[in-house]
Amino acid sequence: MFRPNEDCPDPQSLLHELMQLSRGRLKLYLGYTPGVGKTVRMLQEARRLRRRGVDLVVGWVETHGRPDTEALLADLEVMAPRQVAYQGVIIPELDLEAILQRRPATVLIDELAHTNAPGSRHRKRYEDVEVLLDAGVSVMSAMNIQHLESVAEAAGRLIGAVVHETVPDRLLRSAEEVQLVDASPEAVLERLQRGDAARYIPPGSPFLRRSTLVYLRELALRAVAEVVDADILSGKNGVAGPAGVRERVLAAVSTNPASARLIRRGARIAERLDAELFVAYVETGRPLAPPEAQTLQEHRAATEAAAGEFVQLQNRDVAGALIDFALQKNITQVIVGESLRSPAEELVRGSVINTLLRTTSNIDVLIVGEAESSMVGPLTPVAAQPPFAVGCLLVGADSRRAHGCGRHKIYLGAAPGVGKTFAMLQEAHHLHASGIDVVCGVIETHGRAETAALIENLEVVPKRAIGYQGRTFLELDVEAVLRRRPAVVLVDELAHTNIAGAGNTKRFQDVEVLLGAGIDVVSTLNIQHLESLNTLVERTTGVKVRETLPDLVVEAADEVVLVDLPTGELTQRLREGKIYAQAKVEQALANFFRPENLSALRELALREVADDCTTRKLEEAAHGPGGRVLVCINLRPNAEQLIRRGARIASRLSAPLVVAHIGAHDDGPTARAVERLGELTRQLGGEFIERPAAANQVPEQIDALAHEQGVTLLVMGESRRSRWEKLLHGCVIEQVVRRVRNLDVLIVGDLEHE
Repeated sequence: MFRPNEDCPDPQSLLHELMQLSRGRLKLYLGYTPGVGKTVRMLQEARRLRRRGVDLVVGWVETHGRPDTEALLADLEVMAPRQVAYQGVIIPELDLEAILQRRPATVLIDELAHTNAPGSRHRKRYEDVEVLLDAGVSVMSAMNIQHLESVAEAAGRLIGAVVHETVPDRLLRSAEEVQLVDASPEAVLERLQRGDAARYIPPGSPFLRRSTLVYLRELALRAVAEVVDADILSGKNGVAGPAGVRERVLAAVSTNPASARLIRRGARIAERLDAELFVAYVETGRPLAPPEAQTLQEHRAATEAAAGEFVQLQNRDVAGALIDFALQKNITQVIVGESLRSPAEELVRGSVINTLLRTTSNIDVLIVGEAESSMVGPLTPVAAQPPFAVGCLLVGADSRRAHGCGRHKIYLGAAPGVGKTFAMLQEAHHLHASGIDVVCGVIETHGRAETAALIENLEVVPKRAIGYQGRTFLELDVEAVLRRRPAVVLVDELAHTNIAGAGNTKRFQDVEVLLGAGIDVVSTLNIQHLESLNTLVERTTGVKVRETLPDLVVEAADEVVLVDLPTGELTQRLREGKIYAQAKVEQALANFFRPENLSALRELALREVADDCTTRKLEEAAHGPGGRVLVCINLRPNAEQLIRRGARIASRLSAPLVVAHIGAHDDGPTARAVERLGELTRQLGGEFIERPAAANQVPEQIDALAHEQGVTLLVMGESRRSRWEKLLHGCVIEQVVRRVRNLDVLIVGDLEHE
């Protein structure tokens, strides 16, 4: 006989699960402005689904008279609109009842935020979509970021008009797939100014201002990044593994009113790093006096004002409570005040800081100085130093153009197979049709038929054959391109390492030569190849990427466009043999192409391009005074990790980067190791300093250098010494922290501990 028990779900839960299983799937194409290409991308996907035999109809598409959009509707079944009479005017609307009667597997419905005509079954089009989803019909739809309910007010201020048509955030969160449709503001402006969007953007609209487009683009990028991050943390769609790539900051406060500065510091860091902010107070069982309780209320209010979450933890072990919470919430940085105990007291009674450093790995600890750092207030960009030139041209797009150099556009993706080369070739066809002289320098099809087909009707400059160790390799023929001298050349896989004998070591250096000759270059790159992300990518995916290029190659580009693809769709492309040969598919799925890896890399790519938007906005703003980031290294294995981490922090803070090796060195292997670290620093746009010092002089020299350089943030690696070694020989970090009480000191969690 069946007997119900605790493990058996109740009938209502079973019914809910069955409804979810039969519910249609929602895919959203998200853009940031009219004319960015959402409808075209959606129709292209619809045509691919029809070729695969999916029963798909077009419920509503507004072409705005664009020929390319109208051409994509050919051969698709289009549902006739319902005619609604209102105040003597006939208004066409989506025919919900006809679609429900037709019951296709998938329906395409554009302009999700649209308000239906009076007399319609629902007031909003997204409500029609929810009915279809509940009926088991999958929906592909599109919208712009300004129509998201939580964004509409801020976006309206940017646009200069109230956004009346909105979509609730829950719809974005509930979508099975959200795909960003990206284009550079420059490309959108050119498209709009040609009149492509004249039918729906009036002359003089704020949409025609670059600053507006940059802000809206960043909002869209971060919105999709939030969706990906939430999916990773929740395990949605089978994704489980690393906790995404978003920073999560925890400020540990006490009942001392002075600890409010930790909240302020955390709020500013969270803002600049696009991080989640948590503020924690640990109750140890001691009753609070009324002033202390009042201080906690003020801390809570300050946290909420900074859009953070205030938590009260209960544990007699303060450090243990913070560590447990940090692990539970995937915290990446803990912010604490300086220890007020003497070295002798810390030896006997311990300290929260030392326990955090000793117990955790892969979590950074920021020790906030006694003085209010310049990093607390509004952060303004400092006057930029000339970036390190790997060749002669990585000096910024404006400087290149002033010297007659070509423009550089990069299509950036999260992984192989997202469609970077495809997008680049589509642009080439558009340029060719517009009468622009464009050639293919290097195109890597990897056997993909769709990509190879796009090379047809484009001129290809033959590659250069180079013999090496009995084999023949084909590389970009820079000299041949220079002789041909096109207006634009396509160069795939920017991070590629050339074979010995090719001239330049890296392909991006070939690109510099072409740019220097006044030739525009369109290239492609995957996010894992950025040098500053090398350690983070390894930590997140477990894969050590060997081919990297300096971040400045991307930072100096005129345009960076993200080619986004949801993880599920990318995995499906891999299984269909559209990325690698079938013989390699299972191996790829078990290694680099694991869903958790792809999701983390996708989030990383979204946030990287969003950060690029932020950086470019700051570069256009007025420059003001600021501090410097100083990274102190030795020759431990984590030195490169420290430099990369420091470079990313400096970039986010718009602050100059200084890396210093302080200690003894000779002319042998030590000198060569130091030179490699100096080269990495310069590739990341920083200044490298060597300062000889005996072991007992290192803390003193770090203190002196920090003051000489006007440093506001000092970055160091955590100590590997045991408590007994620290007792016998001292600890550099602890000695430095006591010396530099007016500076913030960030102790970076050590990857080597894992």
